[in-house]
Amino acid sequence: MTGSDEHREHVLRAAFELREDLLAYARSLLGNYAAAEDAVQEAFLVVVKKHENFQEGTSLLAWCRAIVRIEVLKAKDRYHRDRSLIERVLDDSVDAAFEEFQMSRSQMEADRRRDALVDCVEMLSERAQGVLKARMADELGYPQIGERLSMSIEAVRKSLFRAKKQVRECVESKLRPI
Repeated sequence: MTGSDEHREHVLRAAFELREDLLAYARSLLGNYAAAEDAVQEAFLVVVKKHENFQEGTSLLAWCRAIVRIEVLKAKDRYHRDRSLIERVLDDSVDAAFEEFQMSRSQMEADRRRDALVDCVEMLSERAQGVLKARMADELGYPQIGERLSMSIEAVRKSLFRAKKQVRECVESKLRPI
C-alpha cells in the first residue's frame, strides 16, 4: 500500500467515524432527514474524490463539515427553496452552535485527560515526581537533575523512563472506554 493509499484510507475511515455528527449537522440545516442523508452521501463522494486535499494536522471534522454545508446548499437549490436572509442567518446560527458544541466536547476531553494525568503523576513516588518535575517543568538536563537529587545520570535516565511509562500506562487505562 502506498503512502497515498494509506492517506486515503486514513481520511475515509476517520470521515466515516464522523458520519453521525455530519448527519446531525445536515439535518439541522435542512430540517429533513432524507434530504440530510442525501447531502451527507454526496459529501462523502466529494471526500472520496478530494481526499488528497485534506491536510494532516488540521480538523477533519471542519473540512468535512464545510463539504457537507456546500452539499446542503446544493440540496436547497435543487429543492427550489427560497433562501431568504432569515434562512441564511438561521443556517449561520446553527453552524456557530454546532462549532461551539464541538469545542465544548473537545474541552471536556482535554479536561478529562488533564485530570487523569494529574491523578497518575500523584500516584508516583516522591522521587519519581521529583525527577519528572525537574525534567518537564524545570527543563533541567540529566546532569543537573542528578546533582539536584543526588542521583547518577544513569539512575536519572532510568527513573525518568520508568516514570513516563508508568504515567502513560496509567492515563491510557483511565481514559480507556469501559
